[in-house]
Amino acid sequence: MVAFVPTDLDFEESWSAPGDLKALGAEYDGWDDPVQETISALDQTFRWGIYDRAPIPYWSTGRMTLLGDAAHPMVPHLGQGAAQAIEDGFTLAVLLEGASRKDVPKRLKAYEKLRIERTSRIQALARDAGRFYRAEYENAAQRDRLMGEWMSATGWIRGHDAERTAEESLLLAGDEEAIR
Repeated sequence: MVAFVPTDLDFEESWSAPGDLKALGAEYDGWDDPVQETISALDQTFRWGIYDRAPIPYWSTGRMTLLGDAAHPMVPHLGQGAAQAIEDGFTLAVLLEGASRKDVPKRLKAYEKLRIERTSRIQALARDAGRFYRAEYENAAQRDRLMGEWMSATGWIRGHDAERTAEESLLLAGDEEAIR
């Protein structure tokens, strides 16, 4: 079970810091019985901070680059961290296939240019989703309507083809032989 509790407290970056079951229960005081029963059934809990990082201005230098969380760490509220790392991998695979040693820095900068705007936008949406999930609504119908509107506005995330986008960028750059 995962429970999100907003806090202003600083926590060490750890997946195994012991939590306080009484404090967790108090955060969910007044919730429906199944929530209370689930928390009461726990023997132990762990806590970790979810830290939000601003997008970094560049990922590549020379023949080195970053990908995934190292390049664009995201809060978990869209479930896009691993998906974006996979897109990074597809993009790199296309751009580096057949590249000569001297072409690698240029190809890594092309990768960064292709990916940085998209991942920065998704980072911001994940942050917004966290605020959405923590918001209070007048009723369930209002929440569900807003959730539907919000989810339809993020459909562009799922329709992206990173491999095709990278291939098209090579074609536009005149590197047709690199993708064959």
